Amino acid sequence: MTSDDTKSAKDACAPLPNLETFVDRLQTIAERYARVHGIDRRGDWHLLKVQEELGELTQSYLAMTGRSRRTSATARDDVAMEMADVLCMLLLMARAEGIDLNAAITAKWLKWEAVIAQETAE
Repeated sequence: MTSDDTKSAKDACAPLPNLETFVDRLQTIAERYARVHGIDRRGDWHLLKVQEELGELTQSYLAMTGRSRRTSATARDDVAMEMADVLCMLLLMARAEGIDLNAAITAKWLKWEAVIAQETAE
């Protein structure tokens, strides 16, 4: 088995099997955005951007659920777009910090699948 075969097998078992390829695409878009707008994305920029987008998601969610002075006919779409921003910025932050999200998801969340299977078998 070659290292590419091993990587393919590992990717197929990953919670998000095409994550790295997807983040590569996000990275290209983010690099273009930074270049065009002259943004320095070093240091804590990704964390601050995640926080900014989470604030925008909260604002949109409050409007969608009628708990804001702000109302919008497109509130549900606004929430979806802000969710996409939060998720994509979080993925870019993980990449910038060298975090393997597939490993983290497996260790933090998917470990419980074995517990659930054992409980079901009992």
